[in-house]
Amino acid sequence: MINITTLEVPIAGMDCAECTAHVKHAIEGLPGVERVEVFLASEKAVVRLDAARVDLIKIRQAVAQAGYSVPAASAASPQPVAASTDFSRRILTLFGTVFGAVLFIVVVGEWLGLFEQLTARVPFALGVIPVLVGGYPIFANVVRAAFRRQVIAHTLMSLGVVAALAVGQWATAAVVVFFMRVGDYAERFTTERARRAVKDLTALAPQTARVLRDGDEIELPVAEVRAGETVVVRPGEKIPVDGEVLAGQATIDQSAITGEAMPVEAGPGARVFAATIARLGSLRVRVTHTGADTTFGRVIRLVEDAEANRADVQRFADRFTAYYLPIVAGIAALTFLLRRDPLATAAVLVVACSCSIALATPIAMLASVGAGARRGLLIKGGKILESLARADVLLIDKTGTLTLGKPQITDVIALNGLSEGEVLSLAASAERYSEHPLAEALRSAARARGLALRDITAFEAAPGLGVRAQVGGTAVAIGSHRLVHASAVLPN
Repeated sequence: MINITTLEVPIAGMDCAECTAHVKHAIEGLPGVERVEVFLASEKAVVRLDAARVDLIKIRQAVAQAGYSVPAASAASPQPVAASTDFSRRILTLFGTVFGAVLFIVVVGEWLGLFEQLTARVPFALGVIPVLVGGYPIFANVVRAAFRRQVIAHTLMSLGVVAALAVGQWATAAVVVFFMRVGDYAERFTTERARRAVKDLTALAPQTARVLRDGDEIELPVAEVRAGETVVVRPGEKIPVDGEVLAGQATIDQSAITGEAMPVEAGPGARVFAATIARLGSLRVRVTHTGADTTFGRVIRLVEDAEANRADVQRFADRFTAYYLPIVAGIAALTFLLRRDPLATAAVLVVACSCSIALATPIAMLASVGAGARRGLLIKGGKILESLARADVLLIDKTGTLTLGKPQITDVIALNGLSEGEVLSLAASAERYSEHPLAEALRSAARARGLALRDITAFEAAPGLGVRAQVGGTAVAIGSHRLVHASAVLPN
């Protein structure tokens, strides 16, 4: 019996675009796996499989054989290990920086014609030490990959280092190691920024919800909330689910979903979305969707899936890597057979060490998608970016999201003998404790005119209507026509 299902598997240990290919290849080799997508930014694999033939245990074993791991969902113990690994990486990065500074001095010495004199004074054994220490993390990865019968981008560069040392050119080996470390640092930095963008986006969603069960309010993880239940949202809280308002009135900040800075009023019958904020008022919401099924969950999935929507140039980079390394190794072997010259053979390997296409292309795409996510711009993947580069015309179908999202007071029309300054001062004072964007616009306009905000003796926010306050001895109502025309102001 075939039981096709989709499984999300967390993957630990991936720190480069090449790692995703190794993990994908390892899982794809399992019988019963139909399709695999591996995401570097969110550190997970999405596997479509036949549950009757393959399970998580087999996937974990395959990932382990590839040199990575599948952490347990409830494991908290790996955190110190991760912290230790990060510390080690920082130390090695610091060493690489110092090593690079020394290398820079050597290169400048070559430009000044002092290269031979400088290297001649350094014993070969002493020159090998910084090469081995600085390149140790890379060499270790290459050796581990070799034991797994894998050829990675650094394999060729490491062969170049070995060849340079074999012919006594420790300074050349040092140059290669330096650029490998710089490339690794840039790749890791970009990857971490992209991961942080996804994590920051995920952090916008609340993790718990206040659910009404048997007449009591119970705070539960969002994952335990069921469709059809009623969730209570208090003023200032994030709405944890998608749903329909059953009771209450609130001003909702939906910028996390729509990008629109102006809040909307929500009352009975209105639809509300997870990760939006009830600025004013409280709500009772009937749950329709939770977790990954919410609108915000689909936004997060869109950002994650963008990594799988590969551009043509990325697919070319994959094919380039697969053929480039064997071809260069063959050319080096042919050079040695024809010339019998170790120096010429080493030169071929060192000169061919440029793996910028294989390394830079996927990282550039990942960085672009991550940078867009941090700015609220959702890009569906590298293919979209590649198409955008050829675009001549941009059509915008949503004017609200192109504004700054900061309302401003353009005109003040004073009636009943009041001055513009008096009207603005009363309004800004009444709104001095409000979080509404229009309240901030009033306060900013008052500050720009040098008007001081007055003390208020009473304040009441009417969700969906506005505010009422006593400013000195004056009753002030600010808000919708219903509030103002009803003259529902506070008594003295």
